[in-house]
Amino acid sequence: MGSETVFSYLNRLYYGRKAGQMKSKILKAMKRNAFFPGLYIITFASNGVDQLDIIGAENLNRTYIRENLPPVAGFAVGRAEAFEVVRQMTEDAYRETGSCDLQTYLSMLH
Repeated sequence: MGSETVFSYLNRLYYGRKAGQMKSKILKAMKRNAFFPGLYIITFASNGVDQLDIIGAENLNRTYIRENLPPVAGFAVGRAEAFEVVRQMTEDAYRETGSCDLQTYLSMLH
């Protein structure tokens, strides 16, 4: 996994509490394709129907997923923290726009 990959990130990334404490380690690991257990990546949905995907970082070992990863919107350590981050995104979107359209709201931040 030594080669570097460039993922598309939103300008404003959301981090869970634990993920925020490891922000620089997470971004460095993503750049080097060195993904660690327990890290969840929140991206725009890849299926065109849902709003977001929550992907366990271990899945990025699969070339197809890594090479087709939609824009990254946030990081969390643990599945529960990932859901908390999505809840925060939804609350922010509703407060700022009056809508729960996360892709439109997050794109405005991009």
